[in-house]
Amino acid sequence: MRINSNKKIHKMKRDPYSMLLRVTGILAALAAVSAVAFWLSNSAVESDYKALKAQIEKQNVDGEQAFNAKMNALRSSGGKTDDPIAAEQDRGDLAFWEASLNDTAWRLEDEGYGDLENVYTVTADRADLITGGLLLVNAWHPLPADFSDAGVVSVGNSSGWKIAVTDGNVRLFPAAYDALLAMVNGAAEDGLKDYIVREAYRSNDTQTELFNKQMEKLSGKYSGDILIEQTKKTVNYPGTSEYQSGMAFRMDIYNKENPEIGKQKFQESDQGKWFTGKGWEYGVIFRFPTVDFPAVGWEDKAYKTGVTAQLNLYRYVGNAHATAMRILDYCLEEYVEFLVDHPHICLYEDGALRYEVYRITAEDAATYELPVPNPASGYTASLDNLGGVVMAYTYEQ
Repeated sequence: MRINSNKKIHKMKRDPYSMLLRVTGILAALAAVSAVAFWLSNSAVESDYKALKAQIEKQNVDGEQAFNAKMNALRSSGGKTDDPIAAEQDRGDLAFWEASLNDTAWRLEDEGYGDLENVYTVTADRADLITGGLLLVNAWHPLPADFSDAGVVSVGNSSGWKIAVTDGNVRLFPAAYDALLAMVNGAAEDGLKDYIVREAYRSNDTQTELFNKQMEKLSGKYSGDILIEQTKKTVNYPGTSEYQSGMAFRMDIYNKENPEIGKQKFQESDQGKWFTGKGWEYGVIFRFPTVDFPAVGWEDKAYKTGVTAQLNLYRYVGNAHATAMRILDYCLEEYVEFLVDHPHICLYEDGALRYEVYRITAEDAATYELPVPNPASGYTASLDNLGGVVMAYTYEQ
């Protein structure tokens, strides 16, 4: 996501599967070259050619069998390899990642498929899990059919208008609002103000209206499915917009007494730099990184998010997840996919366990019985829209 010279990633930089593919390909190529040279040196005698062809075919079969055997061994071992470099970087059987954030040493460890210990269970309603913070919403993962915005609150009203907003219709779910309020207050303590929330939650009716207006503009050039696809390039299809999650908000700066302040580009202002740099501490991420945006050095994630526009859009995901994404330099899409492959991770702050994340594959249900470790001081639970419930546990230092 961004260039970080303090970050250390301790995982296999040389994928063993790819290495095996390369070795197998090289062996096959050498065999083919040797066969051609031998054939040419013996005047292309038909019998020799047939014999060599049979030999090459046998080598290819033997090589493929050896490759498949090694692949199966790698899969059964969870990706372990005899490669000394990879083994050194892979902590034996489980990977870990390290980063220095605000002069604090963070370490994320993969716990594999290990179970939680000493747990009790809690019952959670599906409606609460949908608004738990980690629900992925994009062009490929629309809002669940039973999504409800009944819990959204007005940012202006709830803050007593301490948070500037475009109007009273700027709304968020409470968890996202609380994080936003904490961020604005934290920035004020650091001497930064003049924030304004330009936009937040969009209802499906609003998203449909925006989509139809854009489609009408393009109707003179396109029609049918092509018209819809062209419209989706600038306006998300209803049900697939991040704004509809109720967890995202678009920021800007504004001061009615000093219009010059509002002329600054948000990401170039001190307010924007603080918001982007500090967000993870409040459970908030920058949602759509593109090349050198929000700042020079950020990696383009449009190939994963599907969004190429430069939007000052932030998304609440929760402290544990925002910290993990900061360590990994992942966007939301990458992170939820990471949890599918790494369903149990632990995050250590200066050597002490701070967060534990545990993903459970679950079918749709009205309620869920979820595990909570006894030592945890708190937890959050959320559907991820990929067929799982993700638990995040907090441990007191």
